[in-house]
Amino acid sequence: MKKFSTLVGMISILILLSSCSPDSYSSDNCAKEGEEFSPEVSHNLPKHCCKGLEEWDSGMDTSIPIGDECYETGAMSGSLAGTCINCGNGICEDIENPCNCIEDCAGGKNSRFLNVEEFCGSSPGKRIMEECSFGMDLPICELCSIKDD
Repeated sequence: MKKFSTLVGMISILILLSSCSPDSYSSDNCAKEGEEFSPEVSHNLPKHCCKGLEEWDSGMDTSIPIGDECYETGAMSGSLAGTCINCGNGICEDIENPCNCIEDCAGGKNSRFLNVEEFCGSSPGKRIMEECSFGMDLPICELCSIKDD
């Protein structure tokens, strides 16, 4: 009788384990909103975001939101870690902006600069324009060009 109950116990455990989907037993090993993830094994981070969140490659993203527009700066970047965001919930959270979640941040919400004039008059804008003068060919380089009347 003892062998039978042990066998039934083992079968029950196997049935329980086989009924679990990968998401159900790995949900504790996922990054939550605002947390970092990295698919690279060299990082001590979860490899993906929890279900329902988007993976934003924040470590490689060097874009700047100006109003509703997103401009790549051409800056150097190099972190393989990303950040999990809740894009699409209708709320423009602190870490979201028009570059990583236009659907929540339309209307320039969380944009670094409200308009081109504000960008061109700022220190970052002037620094980027200096870099553009060294031959960088990006749409952002056209924003602050002096126009002849």
